Amino acid sequence: MDLMTFNPWWRDGKISAALSGRKRKVFPALLPYLDTRQILLLTGLRRVGKTTLLFQLVEELLQRGVPPYRILYYSFDEARLNFDDLLKTYQTDILKSDLSGTATYLFFDEIQKLADWPAQIKILYDLHPQVKIFLSGSARIPAWRSARESLAGRFFDVVIHPLDFDEYLSFKDIAIDPEREDIFENNIKRHFADYLKTGGFIETFHFEDMILRKYIRESILERVIFVDMPMAFGLASPALLLKLMTIIAARPGLYLDYKNLANDLKIDQRTLANYVGYLEYGLFLNKLYNYSPNLLTSEKKIKRAYLSNTAFTLALEPSIEFSLLMEQYFVNLLEPQFFLRTPRNEEIDIINTGATGPLPVEIKMRKDVKAADIKPVFSFMSKYGLKRGMVITLNTEGILKKDGLSVAAVPYWKYWTIRKMFGMQKSS
Repeated sequence: MDLMTFNPWWRDGKISAALSGRKRKVFPALLPYLDTRQILLLTGLRRVGKTTLLFQLVEELLQRGVPPYRILYYSFDEARLNFDDLLKTYQTDILKSDLSGTATYLFFDEIQKLADWPAQIKILYDLHPQVKIFLSGSARIPAWRSARESLAGRFFDVVIHPLDFDEYLSFKDIAIDPEREDIFENNIKRHFADYLKTGGFIETFHFEDMILRKYIRESILERVIFVDMPMAFGLASPALLLKLMTIIAARPGLYLDYKNLANDLKIDQRTLANYVGYLEYGLFLNKLYNYSPNLLTSEKKIKRAYLSNTAFTLALEPSIEFSLLMEQYFVNLLEPQFFLRTPRNEEIDIINTGATGPLPVEIKMRKDVKAADIKPVFSFMSKYGLKRGMVITLNTEGILKKDGLSVAAVPYWKYWTIRKMFGMQKSS
């Protein structure tokens, strides 16, 4: 694909509406990076809108009066032009000069597909201080050792997530008053069920269920598993990645007992651990650690695994129990590091950590939740001298008390109440 196809603003002087799309709430937060020397790296799952955000930044630069020829966009997703040849062609045919002097803006999409990209980007960055570089990648790029070593201090990483429920409603022009959740209970429940299926992937919003699952499986999961990852790691058995995802989809919060799981799959434990790592790298998997005030102790204990998006779970296991799906959803939303499992097999789904200490959170999707149903939460609060605990329920709401301790019960559909209780920034 030639450079002109990637950069229509060289001819038109503007970005088409088809490329720029609708702006998300994250966009204003990216604007300050236009004026920094460091590289801006956008990471996130495939199809979450990273490319659209890059084009929106191009549009912003054009509106600020940057000459169109001083802005280059190139995607390594499909094209495979040699990096040196790309820069040479751009300077010779488009700029008609080298990169020195005037500010130039370079946008490189799906950068992880460029061989030895950290070293090549480092050289470009160090030799041309007047060049501003923007990168995107559909992987956990900052975890790469080569990226950390080559680009230390040279980049800011911004993770781009699928749309949250608030944005989903906004993009679908659905009006619900966050301050009056009780009035909109039925609407919230209905739209939330649809949101879980889409996972916040914009392109899926108007698909029927069967087509939606097919899109998620083929355009996101299988594309990364059978094309991108083998290319990046030379995997011998990419189908094992999909098998692992299917197992976790059926059992959200799967305990990662590598010995037993490896025996069941008839593979080596080390191979299994590596493939779990590949799923983490591909942003498909969230791993939680068994809580301990001592982080080293947590690292040694058994861990739990959740898929990173409910759409993945429903695409692979459409009949998943609602309670398990809710457990996964709130792990994805709250992004905790920890759960709790005691030697007496007492369990708490989520231990959120913060400046005010740990916050135990249990997910109980049953009609009526009582204090007796969340004994581990009260035990944890008593052990660590905590004043706060929480249970997310089907419909139970109020304060559950035991031995002078109080736990807030909030229905799962009170999305904005839950965000507020966790101090999460208000969606806009």
